[in-house]
Amino acid sequence: MIIRLDRGEELPAALVRALDEAEARAGWIEGIGSLEKAEVALFDQASRAYAKTRVLEGPCDVVALSGSIALQQGETSLRLSATLARESGVGLQLAAGELVWARVYGLELRVTAFDDLPLARAFDDRTGLMQLVAQSTAIPAIASEAPRMAPPAQAAEPARTAPPAQAAEPTRAAPPAQAAEPPRAPPPAAEPPRAPALAPEPARAAASVMEPAAVPLPQRPVRPRQEEDIYPEVGDSVTHFHFGECTVISSDGERIRLRQERDGRVREVSLTMLRIEPPTVDPATGRKHFRLARKN
Repeated sequence: MIIRLDRGEELPAALVRALDEAEARAGWIEGIGSLEKAEVALFDQASRAYAKTRVLEGPCDVVALSGSIALQQGETSLRLSATLARESGVGLQLAAGELVWARVYGLELRVTAFDDLPLARAFDDRTGLMQLVAQSTAIPAIASEAPRMAPPAQAAEPARTAPPAQAAEPTRAAPPAQAAEPPRAPPPAAEPPRAPALAPEPARAAASVMEPAAVPLPQRPVRPRQEEDIYPEVGDSVTHFHFGECTVISSDGERIRLRQERDGRVREVSLTMLRIEPPTVDPATGRKHFRLARKN
């Protein structure tokens, strides 16, 4: 999105207010323009602290300005670096450093909001700086792959259960045809029941052999993932879980830019952080409509 600060507004306070109104809690800033007065400072690595700020009196141009947006103790925090140019008695002078404060003459800023990447600012003991900390949500996706690895290991063991074909040894039990000594038949007569008792074991073995047929079941979840290859394209409409009804204005298969219907603001989001439901098609216009939900 584009933010413009007018003459007399002060940095960083005016920019923080604009970002809070836009609900931009994480992102990157770039800007150009002019300032009436500014204060910059450099970080001293030896003392692990910022040196005394230097005040630039009088007008100066913003040659380059960049910075980051993050939350610090629950509030919007900015870190801005600037290169400033001004005329002096000896010609053009440049000054650069972290922009501590400034009074704006006219400033134009481009803000790329990371709606799908929460950022916080925390103290780094190694450097003494307040550094960005990103909270990744990709871990659950990795954990979900573990179950697919498990079935193949189990599938190999049932194959070994097939050898219980050695249960064919019970057929050797048939030789108790010596039971032909029938007169003593009453004891052998009890052996036939043993033969049937062994028969269930082949049945159990057959059942265990059939179990590997269930192995393909874990592959079924793969089919829905193939549907994720269908993603919103330019001109499609979407319902975003946070931004509401939007129209796709650009897409590269990984990130899309959306224009909100309610106020025309442009948002950029990553498809990898969203769950894309199968689209519906308007029979009158042929336009596809997607629902974009947060990926757990």
